[in-house]
Amino acid sequence: LLGPNGAGKSTTMNILTGYLSSTSGKALIDGVDILENPLEAKKKIGFLPEQPPLYLDMTVEEYLKFTYDLKGCTLNREKHLEEICNIVKINDVYKRLIGHLSKGYRQRVGIAQALIGNPKLLVLDEPINGLDPKNIVTLRNMLKQIRDENDCTIFVSSHILSELYLLATDFIFIHKGKIIDTATHEELEEKCSQY
Repeated sequence: LLGPNGAGKSTTMNILTGYLSSTSGKALIDGVDILENPLEAKKKIGFLPEQPPLYLDMTVEEYLKFTYDLKGCTLNREKHLEEICNIVKINDVYKRLIGHLSKGYRQRVGIAQALIGNPKLLVLDEPINGLDPKNIVTLRNMLKQIRDENDCTIFVSSHILSELYLLATDFIFIHKGKIIDTATHEELEEKCSQY
């Protein structure tokens, strides 16, 4: 999901995740209407808002176990959290306070909490904002791994086309709350080569 600041990217994501109600239309998550059956739909969603909802006075371990319990996850807790930590590469900070982590590691912890429960839809709002180039590459590779190895759709918003170009398979361009264009990766590549 691409568009300039104020285009409606965060609003769209908040509607998809049930944090805001839409004024028209429907948001279906794996066939479940987010407004008609919010609890069932939200079980299928992992969400990382632009400002990750982290508790800085908790360790990574405490936070992920808290999130696991909050989501009512029924998978084997230790095994599931270990798998997630391996994917987002936070094993080395698992016992550390979140407040002592760098922005890049905090972002990884935010993605880890979104992955709890193996969601069908992973929604990431501006996940690369404020990250240094090394962390951007790490995050991009991590998202590719999640996309390729899980039965999960990843919906990412940004105003930086070049970053999403390296990750996404499909693009939706919005401006002033309206879709102005869509393209597959191949179609976008063809459009860009014309200029």
